[in-house]
Amino acid sequence: MSPSRRAATMPFLVVTIVAAIVDLVVLAVFHIARPEVDPLTRPTSEYALGAYGWAAAVATGIVGLGALALAWAVRTQTRPAAVVLAIFGAAKVAQAFFPIDPAGVVTTTGQVHNVLGNIAFFTLPLAAVLAVRALSPRWRWAPPAAAGLVVAVVAVLAADLHGAFGVAQRVYLVGCSLWMLAVAAVGIADLPDRTRDVS
Repeated sequence: MSPSRRAATMPFLVVTIVAAIVDLVVLAVFHIARPEVDPLTRPTSEYALGAYGWAAAVATGIVGLGALALAWAVRTQTRPAAVVLAIFGAAKVAQAFFPIDPAGVVTTTGQVHNVLGNIAFFTLPLAAVLAVRALSPRWRWAPPAAAGLVVAVVAVLAADLHGAFGVAQRVYLVGCSLWMLAVAAVGIADLPDRTRDVS
């Protein structure tokens, strides 16, 4: 990777790190600010309803922008993963404008939210799996991290059948943000090494 490309990549990696941290902080704050949303059974999308709903929408959009930035940063290292990351990012950005329906209500907006949520739900773990080969030389935890996200997907699906969707979804979402943060951090750590070509 040339020095000019390294310099151009840095801001995108920083955006990803900031987005992941914002997402984790907002999620943590919502557990205090909105205690009526049961973290064991209710989805995090319900934070977008009622008080502070704007913060949930903004955080969702920021996560999407962070994923798009990461997709751009890794596009020369792993194009398949970058494409899937871009799909995830676009789905999250769009989802910010389509809040979930309240319980017992069905609207077009809520249906769009659900479709975008399902797309995002499966695409980030897929991107993590597709990126393993490119990341492994620099990040030895890339394979178990990708496997962990896949297991988290299965856990969410299983938990939904046993009334524990909320907690499983939160574990999955935290894992997704930590994965993006770690990939971006590894990318930044690798930037000063001009002797290694990872493109």
